[in-house]
Amino acid sequence: MRIPKPWLDNIATKSFFRQPGTNYLGCGLFILNPRTLFAIPYFDAETESLFWRERYLVLLTPLKSALVLGASAFLAYILLDVYTGNITPTEALSRLPIVLVLLALFRYLHVSPHAVDRINTVAKLSAGLSAVHLFVVLLLDSDPVYYTETWPGLLPMYFFSYGQMFMSLRATLGFGWCTAVAMPLSGAFIGVESAALIPSILNLAIVNIFGLCTRCQLEAYSRRSFREKRKAENNAEDKTRFLHQLSHNLRQPLQALSCYSSVLDAARAEQDGQRLQRIAGRMGLVIDELNLAVNHVLDIANLESGKQIPLLTAVDINLLLAGLENQFAAQAARRGLKLKVRLRRSPPFNVYSDASILSQIVGNLIDNALKYTERGWVAVAAIKVGPQRLKLHVCDSGAGIADAMREDIFKEFFRSNRRQSDAHAQGLGIGLAYVAAATQCLPEHSLQLYSRPGQGSDFQLYLPVATAVAQTEPIMPLGYGIAGSFVLVVDDDAEVLNAMVKQLTAWGCLVQSASCLAETQAALADNIRIPALLITDFYLQNRETGRDIIAAVRADCGAIPTLILSARAIPDQEKAELPANTLLLRKPAGAVRLMESIALALAK
Repeated sequence: MRIPKPWLDNIATKSFFRQPGTNYLGCGLFILNPRTLFAIPYFDAETESLFWRERYLVLLTPLKSALVLGASAFLAYILLDVYTGNITPTEALSRLPIVLVLLALFRYLHVSPHAVDRINTVAKLSAGLSAVHLFVVLLLDSDPVYYTETWPGLLPMYFFSYGQMFMSLRATLGFGWCTAVAMPLSGAFIGVESAALIPSILNLAIVNIFGLCTRCQLEAYSRRSFREKRKAENNAEDKTRFLHQLSHNLRQPLQALSCYSSVLDAARAEQDGQRLQRIAGRMGLVIDELNLAVNHVLDIANLESGKQIPLLTAVDINLLLAGLENQFAAQAARRGLKLKVRLRRSPPFNVYSDASILSQIVGNLIDNALKYTERGWVAVAAIKVGPQRLKLHVCDSGAGIADAMREDIFKEFFRSNRRQSDAHAQGLGIGLAYVAAATQCLPEHSLQLYSRPGQGSDFQLYLPVATAVAQTEPIMPLGYGIAGSFVLVVDDDAEVLNAMVKQLTAWGCLVQSASCLAETQAALADNIRIPALLITDFYLQNRETGRDIIAAVRADCGAIPTLILSARAIPDQEKAELPANTLLLRKPAGAVRLMESIALALAK
């Protein structure tokens, strides 16, 4: 039974001295700093196996070349000794086996289908047998004079073992230092004087120390390169898988739109008004779902790439939950479910988060609960769990989630079998993927899931309390009473501007439109009434931005509420300079989301 040797095992499988440091510039004597000189990155067992597999594939040809060169060198030394008369032909024959062994190892690597898996073993055999050959020749000759000619024969072996990663670090160190000790002992055994042994001892020690440093640097560099390569490969695989799933899942709503469009054309030709209205309603639902899916895809990409950096502020949790209750009440009613949102009645009321991202996280959890609950209820409540923490529950009386699916539900485009067969549960399976990605991007936010099959699910979102904000009584939104509001809309896209005007007019708003800063200023000059709300794109033509539009409106009308509707992400520095009564909304926005945002903006 093998006796465990933790220290030696760590040398072979983990880092040699310690994990690599992150700051290499703080030490003036960088080369002499053991913290960086001997630092080798640590891999888990699976990655370690992949790393050595790749290294052995690269090192197969160099090892075969080294075996041929080693055999040739031994043969050349033997022939030279025969030529100079140092040995007889009979003695030369006794030294030939090492040449034959090295050639046999080369042959094995050249023809064996398992050569890559045996590189470590072959390297140990070739180095060990070569060193044994030197010791045997030295002891058989028993002539102290030959010691000074024999010990330098170890140097090419050190270059072989330390200069490449044929063997593990533990095997390399064992070979180097064992032979460095054995060679002087062999010399002393045959009668070499101590004074003659000292140069070999010093030189072998120096070469081993230098070889150790070189090998550690070589392995650290190889491991870092492998880690970056694996990261790039994983990113490429994730992107390929993501695009494949995206293209596959988006075909469903696009196909539905195509079918609805054909039916709509037929109904228009037949002048069937009731049928037209029903088909138009179904098309609107599909378009809203498609908009939501595309927005989630873009939001996940922006979060993971770092383009969407959270803007952390104090967020009134009651205001956020009340708005979400209004948003999802109709959906709950259509499915025959009871949506129960319980607002906080005692402090704290504010959490430290990004209002937009947090609203999407909680909204996706509520939407997921509604879609996976056939009967019963969905409950939302935020409770205090510590001096600086709130825990927001999104519970349902649905079918629950099996343990085997706990991780899968947070993957992009994952939909359970029940969801796929439920015609009323629309969606592409991106909502929870966004929840997972967004939660990781928000500091001190975490998500836990408690669920049992047949007994519903409880998603628990932990939120930090905004202690710097004075605690106030809960504030309720004004709702969706936007009819009669005077709205100024600015967008440089003529089709979007025209569609916005028609949509707002259909909702009972009085609308004034403009496509640039000059038209905005002209419209303001003609007004006899101050707009109740400004809706503007952020990036306009001629290098104009929403900030220019807001500045012109504020100069003429004062600080009116503003809703920025933009298809492009807005940098954080630009967001920070926007007025306090400004809301942001990404294009494309569905009718419900747009109406909700307008109501919230008017409530500011």
